[in-house]
Amino acid sequence: MLLKNKNIVITGSGRGIGKAIAIACAKEGANIGLTSRTREELETTKNEILNNNPNVSVALKTSDVTNISEMEELFEFFHNELGKLDGVIANAGASGRYDTHKFTSDKFSQILDINILGVFHTFKASYPYLNKEDKKDKSRFIITGSAAYPNAMPKFAAYTASKYAVVGFQKALSMEYRRENINFTMILPTMVDTQLLRGDKAGDGNAPPNILAPEELNKYYLFLLSKEANRVNDELLFVNQFEQLVDIIKDLSEEDKKSWDTLKDYLEANQQNLFNDIKGQRRLGKFLLERFK
Repeated sequence: MLLKNKNIVITGSGRGIGKAIAIACAKEGANIGLTSRTREELETTKNEILNNNPNVSVALKTSDVTNISEMEELFEFFHNELGKLDGVIANAGASGRYDTHKFTSDKFSQILDINILGVFHTFKASYPYLNKEDKKDKSRFIITGSAAYPNAMPKFAAYTASKYAVVGFQKALSMEYRRENINFTMILPTMVDTQLLRGDKAGDGNAPPNILAPEELNKYYLFLLSKEANRVNDELLFVNQFEQLVDIIKDLSEEDKKSWDTLKDYLEANQQNLFNDIKGQRRLGKFLLERFK
């Protein structure tokens, strides 16, 4: 198990990406802290986890990421229930599609508050409880970003602005806390079949083929939480690039994918653009190779 006895907290874990991450981490042996604004959804996630993983601990508490007092109470609760935290995933998010000149200030601010202030609050409130004792097993702070950075999206001005902002926030954190045993990383998916993208249609089985299921992102979060990523810091993982790599691995001959070196040689010879995009993130490449070869 990749995460046996680790304590992981995920915001926005009642549905979508957060729910999928929570279930995947529990399957790998982690104890889970669940939080969102809707208790009923959290209870459903908790039940699904414990039905299949009865030996892990699951703590549950509602919270609003835009309210610092609630977030401080939340992480004190998780610390009391689970102990020191090995990983925190700032996943809660909001979006909205509007002509920018018709955007109301209140709605614009709400999106920024959840997507930027919410990440700040998540870090600020969790910081006292992060397990920072071992440089060989650092704690992880992971942000769910978006391919809206750097590919700006028309009619999603607030969402796009927020996703640019958290990239800068991560870089600032990585520099400020570089002497502490915390790694800061971000996963930037393209379109995912969640309510954020498809509303009430999410999960109906009719998503277009270019839209990922939330579960398809699990491998990236698991990698960043695993020992394989202990030296990965201030990285942006662009999902579309590595999904291309996964598809290539699945179709390659056994000879071309017998090791990272052989795969690297194949990519350099046949997929030069992709190779250039991912060559600096070989640890993730090796992790995916082991899972899909």
